[in-house]
Amino acid sequence: MMNPETEPTPPTPEPRSYSVPWKPVDHWIGIFLLALMDMGLLLAASQGIGSQLAQSAGLVLIQLAYLIPLLVVFAYRRVSPKSLGFGRFDWNTLGLGCGLLIVSYLFILIHNVLLVLLGVNTQGARVLELFEALESPVWFIIVGVIFAPIVEELFFRGFLFQGFRQRYGWLNGALLSSVIFGAAHLDPAAFIPTSILGFLLAYMYHRSNSVWLPILLHILVNGLGLCAAYAATQLPGVIPV
Repeated sequence: MMNPETEPTPPTPEPRSYSVPWKPVDHWIGIFLLALMDMGLLLAASQGIGSQLAQSAGLVLIQLAYLIPLLVVFAYRRVSPKSLGFGRFDWNTLGLGCGLLIVSYLFILIHNVLLVLLGVNTQGARVLELFEALESPVWFIIVGVIFAPIVEELFFRGFLFQGFRQRYGWLNGALLSSVIFGAAHLDPAAFIPTSILGFLLAYMYHRSNSVWLPILLHILVNGLGLCAAYAATQLPGVIPV
């Protein structure tokens, strides 16, 4: 019988570490470039061409342009797009994400009720107004359901959150990236709901270490929201607004 004192000690698991091939300053360069693009978008909206862009294929190009900060940083650092996290994920984690979405929507519902009581238009009300102003919402829905989730997840989770996680830890990284995500949508009424969603998507990225999972969840959120809003404009007497 082996003496307990001579038995080999099981190896202590090493703490999980994360590393990215870009520098901390690159995050702020990307954010600065994103802010410049948002300012251009606000300028275009102030000229009254926002609704025209929302119902044309040009909206696709505008959404894809949000990849420019990534392209600039990655070209300068000679970084492969694979570092954004295109690995596989456990499908059970997707179920967890859907469950957490339901919980997060409870907080978002409370937030929206408070806005209504204060006489402030919610993000949903503004989307309804936009749908009513559009002659055809096809491109708006295509971009909102497909292009926007992919582009935003690559930048905010694959790029920003990964870098912040390495430097500040996953929790602080999720909080910081979600606040920037909320602010980037340029809608004060939607800041808190969007930040809550951003935190959830960052957490799911952290759990799976794959950008595909937050992309799928983001597609689900935008798809359900936009389809429900469009249905409400088409069936005003059936679906309450």
